[in-house]
Amino acid sequence: MLFAHIADTHLGYRQYNLDEREEDFYAVFDEAVDRIIHAGCDFVVHSGDLFDDPRPHVKALVRVREALERLSDAGIKFYCIAGNHDLLMRRGAVPPQKLYREVEFLTPARPVRRHGDVLIAGLPYFSKIHRRVLVEKLAELGRMAEKRSTCVLLLHQGIRKYFPLEYEVDLADLPRSFHYYAMGHIHSRILDEFGKGVLAYPGSTEVWRVDEIAEYERSGKGFFMVDTEEISPERLEWIRLERVRPFRRVSFESADEVQIVARTLDGRRPVLKVEVRSTQEEFRRIYREVVEQLAAKALYIDVKRLEVGEDAGRKGSGERISVEQLIRESMKDHSSGEQELAVELFRRLAAGDVEAALAAAREFLEREGDAEWTRDSPGGEQLRLEGFR
Repeated sequence: MLFAHIADTHLGYRQYNLDEREEDFYAVFDEAVDRIIHAGCDFVVHSGDLFDDPRPHVKALVRVREALERLSDAGIKFYCIAGNHDLLMRRGAVPPQKLYREVEFLTPARPVRRHGDVLIAGLPYFSKIHRRVLVEKLAELGRMAEKRSTCVLLLHQGIRKYFPLEYEVDLADLPRSFHYYAMGHIHSRILDEFGKGVLAYPGSTEVWRVDEIAEYERSGKGFFMVDTEEISPERLEWIRLERVRPFRRVSFESADEVQIVARTLDGRRPVLKVEVRSTQEEFRRIYREVVEQLAAKALYIDVKRLEVGEDAGRKGSGERISVEQLIRESMKDHSSGEQELAVELFRRLAAGDVEAALAAAREFLEREGDAEWTRDSPGGEQLRLEGFR
């Protein structure tokens, strides 16, 4: 049996507020569907963040429906879980995947399906402050998989081994009774032996953030095809998507170099990340050249000046540190739960989701005030999972 593993499609994302970038995310998803149908896959597993927002606009909803209908017409089932971008963290919220009859949506209340002889299990994204509940549920699924011939587990989590700064679980938290661990959340391609077979992150299908460019340059963007007859790292097939918008990083120290790069830009307009290493006076000349020579040949240009000489000394080493890391360091005398709550509040408020921030704070306070807290306690995990019932 052949299946496709895809994740982090972030449909509806309007990067740089451009129509073209929103369309790029749909285009690569459509390409993936075309190639899945052409390969004759039996089913698809999607490991979360199908959408970029838990309240996607109509165009995103329609484009997903069209793709799902094509898969359904080809007799290909679509199994998925909710990622953190699919979740609106408030009481009664319903993830957008539940709109589609073509979707087999795995939830904490119904985490298991069977596709022929294959057991498919999955859980939605759990933040780090809910790790205990996640580990308990994973243990339950692990026991169900122990005597099955082929088992697939869908998760949307960062694992400390691969994502040490922002992880939710340790590798040891995962049951070892599955044959394929279909992971999402990390936008890089990762392939490792684990349990009875393979743990795999296919990464995102488009360049969602600037720090993905290096990975994109090495491996491209795509998804995995898996044959259940033999699940091993060597037998997985990597499908590289061809419709991904080109991203290029270029560096200039003089205005003359801009024309050289301009001559290489033919065909589909790329997104350019431009670094200019110069004095302030020279930067103005280079910037004018960038605008004149490259603007018509690029979809979007992001220009950053790097300090040189005395300015660089005053600016320091340039070492980058995340706001979330600063939050954790400033709260090192607080409990890990309090640190994770602060990070969660920062993420939600930075995204403008005040309701989700209030829900997370209320949930944490109610849980910390009750040593006997369980998933069904008022304001506890029930708040977070009610939309999946």
